[in-house]
Amino acid sequence: MELIVAEKPKVAYTIANALGGSGIKRKAYSNIGYYECEVDGKKVVVAPAVGHLFNLAEKKRSKDYPVFDIEWKPSYSISKGAAFTKPYVNMLESLGKKADMCTIACDYDLEGSVIGFNVYRFCYGKRPGKRMKFSSLVPGELKEAYENAAPEIDFNNAYAGETRHKLDWFYGINLSRALMSALKKAGGFHTMSIGRVQGPALSILATREKLIADFVPEDYWEVRIWLQDTEFMHEKDRFSSEDEAKKAHAAIKSNATVEKVEKKEKKIWPYPPFDLTSLQLEAHRCFGISPSQTLSLAQTLYENSMISYPRTSSQKLHPKLGLKRIIGKLAGIEEYRERAEKLIKENWYRPFQGRKEDPAHPAIHPTGLYKKLEGQEKKLYDLIVCRFLGVFAPPAEAETTKITASTGGEIFKTSGERIAKRNWIDMYPYYKSKERALPEFKIGEKEEVEKKSKVKKKTKPAPRYTPASIISELEKNKLGTKATRSTIIDTLFKRNYVLGKSITVTDFGMDVWRVLGKYSPRILDPELTRGIEDDMEKIVAGKLTEDEAVEKGKERLIEILGDFKKHEASIGKELLGAMRETEEKENNLGVCPNCGGTLRIIRLKGGRQFVGCSGYPKCTQAYPLPTGAYITITQKNCKECGTRIVKVRRNKTFFEMCLDTKCKTKENWGKAKPKKEGK
Repeated sequence: MELIVAEKPKVAYTIANALGGSGIKRKAYSNIGYYECEVDGKKVVVAPAVGHLFNLAEKKRSKDYPVFDIEWKPSYSISKGAAFTKPYVNMLESLGKKADMCTIACDYDLEGSVIGFNVYRFCYGKRPGKRMKFSSLVPGELKEAYENAAPEIDFNNAYAGETRHKLDWFYGINLSRALMSALKKAGGFHTMSIGRVQGPALSILATREKLIADFVPEDYWEVRIWLQDTEFMHEKDRFSSEDEAKKAHAAIKSNATVEKVEKKEKKIWPYPPFDLTSLQLEAHRCFGISPSQTLSLAQTLYENSMISYPRTSSQKLHPKLGLKRIIGKLAGIEEYRERAEKLIKENWYRPFQGRKEDPAHPAIHPTGLYKKLEGQEKKLYDLIVCRFLGVFAPPAEAETTKITASTGGEIFKTSGERIAKRNWIDMYPYYKSKERALPEFKIGEKEEVEKKSKVKKKTKPAPRYTPASIISELEKNKLGTKATRSTIIDTLFKRNYVLGKSITVTDFGMDVWRVLGKYSPRILDPELTRGIEDDMEKIVAGKLTEDEAVEKGKERLIEILGDFKKHEASIGKELLGAMRETEEKENNLGVCPNCGGTLRIIRLKGGRQFVGCSGYPKCTQAYPLPTGAYITITQKNCKECGTRIVKVRRNKTFFEMCLDTKCKTKENWGKAKPKKEGK
């Protein structure tokens, strides 16, 4: 019997269906489904994992640091939240004993390789083994992947993935314990975490935050004129001196002479096919979908066989993917028929390629299989299909025009762009057009100056990162992986280091960054994690062993923790002071009307909470708050009673309220709504 291991239940069914067709039989082990079929006269069982069935944990539980004595254990034995994985492990162990061949068909990346490797060694525990490699869940590709499976599992990928898991565990647990230990010894407590990628990611965001905070705006002036209802900017663009701007503005006459009209033709090349990062950036730009949500939606589309594997760094589409066949299938979908048929009619089958490559997977593309979609899944699928269709069309052709005009000895310029042939832009409605139509201007002609202006402005700092742009920045800096970057940013939000769609580093996040930068800067150093990522690549290439990479990573970490221990007392003291200052600032609801103290939220056991005075229990001024609700303090005061307004979240219900129970705004609270006439 051959056991094929898939990464998830839905994928197990898809693989079994591709190999066995109508002959597959669903079996169950403790209510967990797996599938039997016959391939070339041999019994084949396709059974699912459910993500990571095994994880790293300490051999003996401890609370101190450093700790390096770890082993792989079933996930259910480590966390109560992973209890659902137990029957999957038992099922695979049972099937593994009966099997004389184990084929790993998990996702072909480092994570998928680790998932499969752990099942292979802990549930199967013998040789031989094979590895299926595929980039989509289309039946034809799955059959081909099975027939051409590698005669061994991808050990180097598995070793690289295991190394990453070990080093991430070592750095994450030890550095986080070090932080919390320092705080605890100083007399405080707060759930904190930091890791080999989390630290540099926080540093990038905090550095930008400091630049914004330290930025001193400078005044500048812009001088413009309007000819034929078209805006022209002074050739200096910005005047740093108001006197110079005034002089240029005063020199403007009632007419201007057209000095130059320069026209050039240019090509606008298609955007390359999507890799994961560019998909996350574009989905955020077009729809406001977060990077982690984009990855989740793309994974669902992949599991439904509608797109190729999304965790890819490639911007290339190889002919062996059957691109002509995919375009033909898209022509059968109403929304894409016209565009796909245009490609077929013109015989446009050669894709425009990007620079980025991934040896494991091609660029993200539709498979041609389709089912009706709704909501954000539909939006993301449409984005992927339109991008795919666009790469086959010729570049757009545009005409750029630059016009120079003079008046009173001052030179003004404007420019425009007209797209003459849209080509690929018609395939991709998400193109951000720079088209700007200009009226006809002729050299030597005088034009009436319809309007002129001198506007004072201020320079602005660099913008804050968005959840999408920080992912791109991490990629540029070789921090994290395509699959983990969004999770790292999500963790910074969970730890209250950052907040907002335009990412703002909180006071607490800035304090963590400042204290670590002062006493343990290597935790924030991107070179540390870049070196580890380079080692992963060397393991995959067979140029470095897992033991060598782990030992090197441990040595670096031991040095960092040694430095940290030397400054532990100072780190804890400064973190505690910063934390209390932040809490005081965030938990300030104004002045107590009774004694002049500070109003704040006081939380009691059992979920009870109220707004009381800093002088409590001596001062009994108090306002009730809903029990068990999450309260956020706003900076707004009620116009009726003057007390602070708070946001209340209970389950999925959100509302705002002021503190005073006798306020006019609460007159109708608890009263039945008047019935409408006729009811």
